[in-house]
Amino acid sequence: MRLLPLALFLFPVLVCQQAVAGQKSVTLYLDGARVEQELSVSGGYLELPLPDGFAPGSLRVKAPGGTVLRVELVPAEQDRRRAGEIARLRERRGELQDRMDALARREEIFSAAARSQSGKAPRKTKANPDPVVTLQQGTEFALNQMEAVYRSKRKCRLALDSVERELTAAAKGVASARIWISGAKARVSYLVGNARWIPSYDLRFSGEGGAELLLHAKLPQREKGVQYQVARGTTAKQATAEPVRDDFPVLARYPLTATRAAGADPPERFAFAPVEAGLPPGDAALYWKGEYLGSAPFSGGGSTGFTLGQ
Repeated sequence: MRLLPLALFLFPVLVCQQAVAGQKSVTLYLDGARVEQELSVSGGYLELPLPDGFAPGSLRVKAPGGTVLRVELVPAEQDRRRAGEIARLRERRGELQDRMDALARREEIFSAAARSQSGKAPRKTKANPDPVVTLQQGTEFALNQMEAVYRSKRKCRLALDSVERELTAAAKGVASARIWISGAKARVSYLVGNARWIPSYDLRFSGEGGAELLLHAKLPQREKGVQYQVARGTTAKQATAEPVRDDFPVLARYPLTATRAAGADPPERFAFAPVEAGLPPGDAALYWKGEYLGSAPFSGGGSTGFTLGQ
């Protein structure tokens, strides 16, 4: 989510002010990300929207050349941006609940009709010369209607469950931060738990004894104009971060000392000297003489082998 501070009328004595977004950077860790941004402030006040994955307690605010006077976190249910979405979802939930009630009533009606048809004694009349067929047709009609009701209830229940999940997410957590400062700039940072980099490896064997292990960082969808960095650590144990320019950068290359390749031609099982300790587990793509053979889980640091199909 972009950090686009919103102008907000809070009290009659406050003048609506707008913060101008400045440079933004995101440092991705193995378990989350740190967002940092500098904002230009006019009037000493800004409201900072916070993303859904915001980690409570992680917000930090500085005012270069000034002072942070006050910071107030706004729960999702009290945020006017979220209030409209919450109201829409609650209305949709009510509509779906009404639909479920109507379908339950239809189910009762057709269930009673099916029991009634099956319990009738066939009686031949001039108007109904073949009562057995008529009863069968009536019963089949009631059962077909019940099947249609069951299908509609299933679809309605799935839609209702989806709305309930959206409503829970929309009403949960902190939606924004209200910040008062003395000064013209604010520097903010916070953690998010729903963005991280994912380890991904290339195992490249030349077929002539040479081999190489490449560690890639698979990045989430990137925001335009934002500087991204990757740190080979966690948010709790931060490591040195390095800037990246694409969504699948190479973080490191390691020579592999292959000791054995077994299986068909091309082989599917490889043994090699232990790789560097501390490498995180992830998926690995296997290449043999430049040809891609497939992917499989790779245990990372200390590994001494790799097998496709596991």
